[in-house]
Amino acid sequence: MDSRRHPLLGAPRDWAIDLAVAAVAGAFLGVIGPFGSFLNGPAATRVLYWVLAMWCATVVLGVVVRLALALAARLRIPAVLALAGGLVVGSAPLSLLTPMIARAFWPRIGLTPLDWYWQCLAIAAPLVLIYVAIRRMLTSERVQALRPVALELADASPSPSSQDGKVLCLRMEDHYVRIHTAAGSRLVEGPFERVIATLGDREGLRVHRSWWVARAAVVGVEVDGRNLKLRLANDLRAPVSRASVAKLRQVGWLATDA
Repeated sequence: MDSRRHPLLGAPRDWAIDLAVAAVAGAFLGVIGPFGSFLNGPAATRVLYWVLAMWCATVVLGVVVRLALALAARLRIPAVLALAGGLVVGSAPLSLLTPMIARAFWPRIGLTPLDWYWQCLAIAAPLVLIYVAIRRMLTSERVQALRPVALELADASPSPSSQDGKVLCLRMEDHYVRIHTAAGSRLVEGPFERVIATLGDREGLRVHRSWWVARAAVVGVEVDGRNLKLRLANDLRAPVSRASVAKLRQVGWLATDA
């Protein structure tokens, strides 16, 4: 995952995995033929239809689910409510797109728009819930999400003599924030702005949409054409957005000719 930017709608690798899983699910649905599709021609035709339909659903619902989870985190509402609303809304365009795919294979298929909507909702709901549950389960193995962000940062001693207490930088990763200290890194859950706020008066700046850097962590600057990166004490390179260049020059982080 490219954590130098905020992949609100997911990284390419995430979408590749989602589409691969959708293809497997589509093949399974094509074999069993739900909603009477078992009677619609040979298995190969059914499988092709369901794979295309599942890919279409993955694109539409993939966007809806990601936006719903981001909205739930921002508004601090239960994720299940946001997902339920997203499913109700997302099934509407699906009920318009899937008939177009179906009629390419079976021109005389006769279902009302309401029939298509309920079928899309009935299939999408369990698949989305299973998908979100699996992603949460996998993420929980690498994310300390059970404790408030403020407590996570409070664990790090503010004493300059404590190596574990030196927060070098924060880096946004999807809906989480990775906290880099001199002793290593860990993930916490929460909006990037809220995590930055828990740092209090620690000297540092947000140098990029998805990076906050402590002043003491900067050991050098790398210039690659018009792109600037800050070289940090833990060997990371933090990108500097063009909008932040002037601000960094003003506070003395960059030379005037950088």
